[in-house]
Amino acid sequence: MMELLGATIHKLDSAGRLKLREHHIENLTPTVVLACGFDNCINLFVPQAWNLYRQQFARVDTGSLDPDLHDLRRLLVATAVECNIDDQGRIKIPESLLRWAGLAGSEREAQVICLDDRYEIWEVGRYNEFLTERGKQLKEIARQLFRKQGDGPVSGGL
Repeated sequence: MMELLGATIHKLDSAGRLKLREHHIENLTPTVVLACGFDNCINLFVPQAWNLYRQQFARVDTGSLDPDLHDLRRLLVATAVECNIDDQGRIKIPESLLRWAGLAGSEREAQVICLDDRYEIWEVGRYNEFLTERGKQLKEIARQLFRKQGDGPVSGGL
């Protein structure tokens, strides 16, 4: 699995196309999968990573009537769509996903966040609000995750 890092800001054109940077395109296949993500962002997966997510759903779903699992499938799976990256490095994002992420309308800016297994596409203001609102909680989560057993945080100043 590829490892994705970093974040960049991009302009969407009036047709809802997102032009990717060269370093993004190098990590992607010509066809990608877009789907609604948590916190009103858009997930962008390469097909291999998308298939792993689908396999995880298959392992969990044993025919149960768990409403939480069904809601999660509605968010992540039912909204998924395959999109092609054109010769100019652009992805045409469907209108429904643009509305979900607050990117509908003319000439909006998107923050593209590179994560370990996918990209997230955010409206810039929403991403900044998310970081501001979750900042203190994220610090505490980091402290808990990276704390060595019994002897404080790992080096790096967390």
